[in-house]
Amino acid sequence: MRSITTILISFFLMIQLCAQSNKLQSRINAAIASSDFKFASVGISVIDVKSGNVLAGIEDNKVLIPASSQKVITTFAALEFLGEDFRYETRIAYDGKIQPDGTLEGNLYIIGSGDPTLGSGKFSDNFNFEDLLKNVVKEIKDFGITCIDYDIIADESYLHSFPVCPSWQWNDLGNYYAAGAWGLNINENQYLVAFDKRGTVGLRPRIKYYSPEIPGIKFSNEIVVDSSNTKDNAYIFGGPNNYYKRIVGTIPAGEGNFYIKGSIPDPPLFAAFQLHKRLKKAGIESNSYKSIYTPRDAKKLKRKDIIKITSPDLKTIAKQANFRSNNLYCESMLKTIAKEKGHTGSGGHGLYEINKFLNRMKIDTRGIHMEDGSGLSVRNNISPKSLASFLQKMTKKKDLAELCKLLAVGGRNGTVAGLFRGSKAAGRVYVKSGSMNRVMTYTGYIHCKSGKWVSFSVMANGFNSEPKVMRRKLEKVMTNIYLYG
Repeated sequence: MRSITTILISFFLMIQLCAQSNKLQSRINAAIASSDFKFASVGISVIDVKSGNVLAGIEDNKVLIPASSQKVITTFAALEFLGEDFRYETRIAYDGKIQPDGTLEGNLYIIGSGDPTLGSGKFSDNFNFEDLLKNVVKEIKDFGITCIDYDIIADESYLHSFPVCPSWQWNDLGNYYAAGAWGLNINENQYLVAFDKRGTVGLRPRIKYYSPEIPGIKFSNEIVVDSSNTKDNAYIFGGPNNYYKRIVGTIPAGEGNFYIKGSIPDPPLFAAFQLHKRLKKAGIESNSYKSIYTPRDAKKLKRKDIIKITSPDLKTIAKQANFRSNNLYCESMLKTIAKEKGHTGSGGHGLYEINKFLNRMKIDTRGIHMEDGSGLSVRNNISPKSLASFLQKMTKKKDLAELCKLLAVGGRNGTVAGLFRGSKAAGRVYVKSGSMNRVMTYTGYIHCKSGKWVSFSVMANGFNSEPKVMRRKLEKVMTNIYLYG
């Protein structure tokens, strides 16, 4: 039988915990008691990682647009499905026969596996776009091929699905962040357009160049130079397979060039063209270039490998996806989950598998509706409690310290490097941020001043204030979670 002393100690500890929780709730209430939130939809959830108890919340079951906070689900789920050491593999191969003089009586293939990092140059152990092509040309020459009788073929049939999410907005599709995930991705499926920003305010700036070369692409330059204190407000219109691109909006006046990034209309065909061009320059002629996307019977193809190009491991890719909020990486992971589970490699099948995964974790999926893997769709709806619960339950599957390594650190790096300046919360908040027009969210883990670890999600939709103002308000909420959690 428990002693009276033990019962009293437990009772007072319970009172102390309740008081701390009530203090956190009151601080959060005070932080959002502002006219900036008057017309906004706000949802907040804070959960004790160890116990799973909800410590504080505001409309925590209300579904809201999560923006890129949704990436925590895709990246963490991908690691569960595929494993931390999973690597994509792109093959350079050929069919037919190589004659003694080096003539290939057949086709040369670039066979994709959905690798989103091919030629990105963002990782220490893989080539950037230019070096990748130089290395491939060198390997082909070293293999003894001196001429190709037939074609350079980009095979993107591994995924066999439409590259972009059907509910992505039309005004996003021409821009680099909505390039979509193809069976063969290269250079992160993006190109650069350089404007001369030394023009007169109100007039049209000159396009100086674009890079790399994309056969058939045409630009309608509808950009206007704005005053020097304005921000980038330029957008490219024109989605997959559309080679006519409208560039609209404004750029700030100033010295030198101003750069914007667009989505390559057909990355596999672009890859075939670039290799065709580089081989020709190296003296290795081929008939033409093309791409194929329909799955074929691999047993009948009889293709032989020249080289295999492997990606960084999935853990490294997931970390980069969260640190830099890379949509392509998440969409590729989503489709790879589907492919590895025996589906066609579509985003829809990837979401089907993730939903089953969430159900196995006993997450209430009524509070989760995902249209894509990256959070770019405005039709994504997730409750703060669902996100915080997901993160809390993930700590029962993986070490918390390892999960934190996949997230940017507030005040230190990634998309949240500018938060918590001069605050003791800096370095204690491991977070994925999300933002789009009138949407701002933060989701992750906080190592509180008390020593307690919490998972949390803070979401604001439909606000009218400037983004920098809302950022300060939500930063205050997170600081209070650190102080009183």
